[in-house]
Amino acid sequence: MTTIDHEKQIELSPISNCRSEVEIAMVEMLVNLQKRGWQAAELALALADASEELVMLMANKMPRSH
Repeated sequence: MTTIDHEKQIELSPISNCRSEVEIAMVEMLVNLQKRGWQAAELALALADASEELVMLMANKMPRSH
């Protein structure tokens, strides 16, 4: 994701349609959470942790081919 900050407006450079929509929703969510007092570093870490947990849950549910 590429972001450019122009006086509190963030522009995203999308990589794919799905990723573009996810990034837009993520930025909106982060902006709203920052308005509620959360710091960007706290939010980035929480988002990374939650994403990792989701990937691990999905990996455990996917059938393995051996």
